[in-house]
Amino acid sequence: MTDLVRTLIVCGLISGTQPFTILGMFLVLGGERGSRNVWWYLFGCFSIQFVIVVIVGSLVEGTVAADSGPGRSLIGLRIAAGVVLFFLGVWLRRPAKKGAPDTPKAFDRLNNVGAGASYIGGILIADYQGSVLAAGALATAQVSRTDQLVGWAIYCLFATGIPVAAAIATMRSAKAEDRLHRTIDWVVRNRRSLASWVCLVGGLLLFGDGLVSWVQAGG
Repeated sequence: MTDLVRTLIVCGLISGTQPFTILGMFLVLGGERGSRNVWWYLFGCFSIQFVIVVIVGSLVEGTVAADSGPGRSLIGLRIAAGVVLFFLGVWLRRPAKKGAPDTPKAFDRLNNVGAGASYIGGILIADYQGSVLAAGALATAQVSRTDQLVGWAIYCLFATGIPVAAAIATMRSAKAEDRLHRTIDWVVRNRRSLASWVCLVGGLLLFGDGLVSWVQAGG
């Protein structure tokens, strides 16, 4: 496994498990015509991440040496993002304030939206952190075109594949409407705990990956 592929796997995991993206997906799924609109929502997420990683990554790929000042800055950004994610996960371990709404106000309108609004919602709520870091990794990658294509495919597999798998599993297991809503309610009630674990694990993975890249670049 090349360093680029390893980094894009980590970035894909960060994007694919982003708590707000997953929460938004479940809220769209639970609304009117949710089984159709959820695919527009996921396509919106995929579209913006594809543009950032593939288009931007293609424009800047291999133009920054990993052992140069800008290259170390990009790697340092990855390390810093991992630290921030980890401490955010620690902060989320604290009990939520009393009186907090069951559903964040920013997500209220996702319950019953159409296909177009679902698509736009996916673009707005998609994870930008993982995709930007993945594009930064491509900027310092000195690898073949084949390795770049494999890396792009792996990033998209995790970033989009995880939410898609969760949506399919939910729809197939929810044989009755009330069962579907119980699943959604559980995710909403436990969103803080789920986000905490995602941030803790994702932060450690991102920090470790950045640290390895930093050492390989000569510190």
